[in-house]
Amino acid sequence: MNKTLVIYRSKTGFTERYARWISEALSCDLAAYGDRKQQSFDSYDTILFGGWIHAGRIQGVKWFLSQAPKLEGKKLAIFATGAAPAGSPGISKAWEQNLTEEERAKIKTFYFQSGLSYERMGLPDRLMMSAFRAMLKKTEGDSEAYRMVQRSFDCASKDAILPLVEFCRES
Repeated sequence: MNKTLVIYRSKTGFTERYARWISEALSCDLAAYGDRKQQSFDSYDTILFGGWIHAGRIQGVKWFLSQAPKLEGKKLAIFATGAAPAGSPGISKAWEQNLTEEERAKIKTFYFQSGLSYERMGLPDRLMMSAFRAMLKKTEGDSEAYRMVQRSFDCASKDAILPLVEFCRES
């Protein structure tokens, strides 16, 4: 039987929610990023990492990629969460910025739209989002992107994990 581990890094709760949904769907182990050093990967066949996209960077992914050479022969995947809709140009750009072409060939990637939670953000992130909104207003006017980031929203969907779950179940 395939033994799977999901490691996630979450700040406002969206990535954690997706990680929990994946763990439940696969009946597998779950570990927060803060507990990553206590994990032994030896007994796992599949290792999944999840992080959120912040300014084009997938949080925690550098650590996961540094582990990849030790995980040769295991099934690996990365899932990222963010406010942008799936298929947005920024999502494919984020994958290109965070993983080399060789890494993308070896590690399956998934993106799950989640949302924004201004209430759970720290002051620096709220200030950055305020500046981002102002820039959007100036460059795009009253665009859909501008309206989307005006307030908190949650569009996380449990159904979004189905392709990842299917990938994990394939032999």
